Amino acid sequence: MESKQNIDRMYRKIAAEIEISPTEADKAKESYEAVGKFLNNNIKQYDIRVFPQGSFRLGTVIKPISDKDEYDIDLVATIDNKFTSAKELKNIVGDVLKASDRYSKKIEEGKRCWTIEYAESANYHMDILPTMRSNTYSDTKELIMTHKEDENSEYEFKQTNPEAYYDWFLKRMEEEKKKLTEDYAIRNKLEIVDVPEYKIKTTLQIAIEILKRYRDIKFQEMPDIKPISIILTTLMAKIYTGKENVYELIEKFSKEYPMYLEKDANGDILIKNPVNESENFADKWPKYPERKVAFFQFMNELKEDLVVNSILLEGNMREQADTYKKLFGENMVNRVYENIANETRIERENSNIYLKENGNITMQKTNVNVRNHNFYGK
Repeated sequence: MESKQNIDRMYRKIAAEIEISPTEADKAKESYEAVGKFLNNNIKQYDIRVFPQGSFRLGTVIKPISDKDEYDIDLVATIDNKFTSAKELKNIVGDVLKASDRYSKKIEEGKRCWTIEYAESANYHMDILPTMRSNTYSDTKELIMTHKEDENSEYEFKQTNPEAYYDWFLKRMEEEKKKLTEDYAIRNKLEIVDVPEYKIKTTLQIAIEILKRYRDIKFQEMPDIKPISIILTTLMAKIYTGKENVYELIEKFSKEYPMYLEKDANGDILIKNPVNESENFADKWPKYPERKVAFFQFMNELKEDLVVNSILLEGNMREQADTYKKLFGENMVNRVYENIANETRIERENSNIYLKENGNITMQKTNVNVRNHNFYGK
């Protein structure tokens, strides 16, 4: 049990290193609010609501592996109009961006989104998804987006519901998030409403961040076939109960994920959107079977690397450190161990470190304290 707790602490420290900083999050927020203001000022015939979706909204965004890489901020631009042409819906956003001095040299069209590439110093790009409400006179959160598979394809309408997915995800971690928020408020003598959002990270969010970092390292040379985040996030959230620590949740994920895979009449795998069962997050696998192969290989290696070997290496700090560097990135893991060394020094000075029977150190109380060093040979 103590080994699992130690690995849990390690994974939490790794997650803290790969999360974007509050300053980076504020800068990204300023950028997407500026885009929303620009669209409303330049498409005056309609009201437009711009809001984040994806990992930025879910609180699971992580830094790229290299400073040269970027993370993405997914935005939804919902236009208060009923378009009959998917092309018109897509281009009403793209046309004003391409015509502007601010964005014209940064804009690029994707299958569903318009991508704004910012300066290298920003370290992120923005994907803007044009949408309209599925029913103008309904309170439903369901939206209509556009999709164009390639240059030879036509624009088509598709359903999406990012707000309902966010609500579902939030509901999954509601109990733990409430407790963490209350505990933070008490420790820091704050009202609950004054607790900063970025200060609260649930076990679910941290575990997803660990998986994404592990995946990004694994597929550095093959990014086109790496398991997509929405699949990892959805499966992890379905398995999570709020009673696990990070290690235990990853362990459960590695064992139980097949229970949440279904098959259609053709034998193709279905990973259903929990708020729209007609949407299959694995719908590209029949066309790109290498993605399916990569997913199952990833899951097998994840179990070996993050679950089995993590336990076997517990207590062997040197070998453990070398392994984590390979799994999560050398520079980042070096920073984690530097932080651990500083924390250990402080705990030793305060006589809060103890020896276990096997000679390994622990912060759980035993009969033997680790004495403070004086380094004078006395």
